[in-house]
Formats: sequence, structure tokens, C-alpha cells
Amino acid sequence: MTMILQLIQDDKIKENTNENLRKLGKKIQPYKGVPEFIPQLKKMISRNDSFVEFGINLEFYIISSGFEDLINGTNFSKYFKEIFGGQFAENNKGKISTIKSSVTFTEKTKFLYAINKGISKPELRKDPSRVNDSIGDEKRRIPFENMVYLGDSPGDIPCFSAVKGQGGSSIGIMGKRTTMKGLKLARGNRTTVGPYTRNYQRGSDLRRMLETIVNKIGYEIVEKNRS
Repeated sequence: MTMILQLIQDDKIKENTNENLRKLGKKIQPYKGVPEFIPQLKKMISRNDSFVEFGINLEFYIISSGFEDLINGTNFSKYFKEIFGGQFAENNKGKISTIKSSVTFTEKTKFLYAINKGISKPELRKDPSRVNDSIGDEKRRIPFENMVYLGDSPGDIPCFSAVKGQGGSSIGIMGKRTTMKGLKLARGNRTTVGPYTRNYQRGSDLRRMLETIVNKIGYEIVEKNRS
């Protein structure tokens, strides 16, 4: 972010405002099946009478070391409840002038715990220390065991460990071929499954695994509430 900020200040990058970053985001081409898989998975849940009976639904979040405004400009951002990423601040002329916030690979876990505890992004930005509030497991909005975390780089390993270590599911994602990144994700038993190639379309290995895990979590919630 520091290097990009310097290039902006040297007028070597034309996306010198957050609005221009959002405009650039419109040009981003998502992976196959994105964002269609989101409403499709939600529909799968809504058609299951048992899931509907117990008020089960799906929420989607993005936690990224990338630029939040860039992601907000994409055509798929509207499908996510909240997006957490790095931010630039602007000066009184409206030009990006400094780094407002950055998201390191370890800081990503902070947002996981905010989601877990039901702390919204505005609340967290206003008072970051709220994520350290002591909240009993029974009062946490989204238990870790109900989370599915998808990541495509070693920078996601802390989140993989946090989710998997508390009963959730961690899925590794890689490119078209096995890469060093993919091997790092598979090494050390950090993910629950994967890595899978980044194809979210119906019938793909990744999509079938997502459907299996989501249904498994749903039926576990049903069973827990009926017992």
C-alpha cells in the first residue's frame, strides 16, 4: 500500500481517489460461478423445509488484504453482507493522501471474531477494541462451527487455523494448476479440504464440496435444536 500510495502521489497511477478505485473495481472479472453461486446456495437452503423451520440462512463476507473501495466497486460486492479490507484516506482536495487502515494476514482473524460476536463493521471501525469483549459462546451470533472460510494464499493460514480449530470448515483455493501456494495451503493440515481450483460453477469439485458442507452444517443445527 505504501508503494501504491507513492505512485499515486507521483501521478503515476490515475486511480488517485477512492471513487476512482471503485470505478476500477467494475472492470474486475470474477472467477467462474461468481457471484451466481451465492444466490444459488441461498436458494438451496430456502427450499429445505427443515432449514426454514429453524430459521437457517446464509451470509457471505469478504476479508481481504486488498483495497476495500476496489472490492466495493465490483459487480459482486452487493452479494456480501460486509466487506473488510485496507483503506486509503483522502486530503481536502479529494485525492488519496495516506493509508487509513491495512489488513495483515494476522489481523484478518480480528474480523472473523467480529463476525463471530455479531459486531458490525461500523461498530468495529468506531471502536476496534470491542472485538476483545468477553461474550459467552451461547450469545455469539455466528458460532465458528457454522463458518466456512475460503482462502487462496498462505496469508489466509491464520484464519484457516482459527476456523478449523474451533470446529468450522476451511477450504483452500488455488489456480488452474497446482502451485506452490496450493501446496502451502495443503501442507500442515491447515485446511479441512482442498485446495480446489477456483471454479464455483454447478458440478465443479469446489461447488459440490460447498454444497455438502453447507448442508452438513444446516442439518447439525437442526439436530441440535430438536434435541
